[in-house]
Amino acid sequence: MKTILLIAHLIAIATGTGMSIANYINIRIASGEKGERREALAYLRSILARIADIVIAAIWITGIGLWLALPPADEPNIWFVVKIGFVLLLTLSHGLARMTAGRMMRTGDHTLCAKVELYTSGVWMSALAAIILAVLAFES
Repeated sequence: MKTILLIAHLIAIATGTGMSIANYINIRIASGEKGERREALAYLRSILARIADIVIAAIWITGIGLWLALPPADEPNIWFVVKIGFVLLLTLSHGLARMTAGRMMRTGDHTLCAKVELYTSGVWMSALAAIILAVLAFES
């Protein structure tokens, strides 16, 4: 069961990281567009964000499952604790990006695009840091 959870966890992390990088690229492209092209890119970001909600939930569920699968004598090392900090930052960045993008869509204020870009950068940078720290935390 632990192997299946690990596979699901790694797939979720890879999916989330790839989606956040794709979303970042989308934002950069959209910043120079107008009209229908900008609206189409915004629609794509909205679809990616909905899927990302599910992916982040999968990351948390599988991660907690893996943690619970550890033998009781094994305490998390410092790398694992720092990794959890980056996962919390990833989740916070995703939430802020979603809220800011939602406000941008409702008000049509495209000056918020820079904030969405910043928060999206926070998502993928946190994901990359969490991956590196996970390797260090579970190194044999």
